[in-house]
Amino acid sequence: MPNVIYFLHTDTMDMFDQPFVVLIFLGLALKSAGFLVRDELMLRTLVVAGTVCDMVFYLLQSPPIFGSVLTNSILAVINLVIILIVIVERSTWFMSHRERILFSHFKTLSPGQFRRVKRLSTWSEASGETVLLREGERADRLYFIEADTFCVIKQGQRYEARGPAFAGEIMLLQGGVASATVTVDDGAIYAVWEADRLRRAMHRSRALENALVARFGHDLADKVRNSVPMPVPLSSAAE
Repeated sequence: MPNVIYFLHTDTMDMFDQPFVVLIFLGLALKSAGFLVRDELMLRTLVVAGTVCDMVFYLLQSPPIFGSVLTNSILAVINLVIILIVIVERSTWFMSHRERILFSHFKTLSPGQFRRVKRLSTWSEASGETVLLREGERADRLYFIEADTFCVIKQGQRYEARGPAFAGEIMLLQGGVASATVTVDDGAIYAVWEADRLRRAMHRSRALENALVARFGHDLADKVRNSVPMPVPLSSAAE
């Protein structure tokens, strides 16, 4: 037993006698700090910094320990790729001007979540007055109307609603039939999502689901606050 203690003590002292050994402990401190934070970008940045310290230490040995340099380099590159992906997910740098304007209407989504949702959509321009939803009918689509106003007809009464706004979000979340007819004027731009595809995307990501549900909540509140009832004769509503 004394011999084991002696050898452990000797190996420990030899380790501290190595040049640049402080880099190993600096790398350990950086990686440990990374694993203590919850933010993924900060975590991976600190881990990369700690891995670089290890690489420099092994490179400065005499002779250099290239095997350890190579393995740490691979880990650093993997983390740098993920860091780049996280930065892109969180930024609007690669959005077009129109996409930035549209993103401003998706208040609760991150840039990455917005890109994911936008990829599932199809954009169209209304040719003449276009009916998106019909009262009492089941619909399997969600719409986002990118227009200043659109028309809502409920129980024969016509309402003017302010956009941009969603249509069909309650059916997306709860099923059922449309509670009103929704129409857009000629030239209006609107997006369409297949409800099943969007539900699957929401079920795969709880964060995306929470963000969209929150956005729908804002949208419903805006409709209640901004929609102005404009009753008209039934004959006019049918035209």
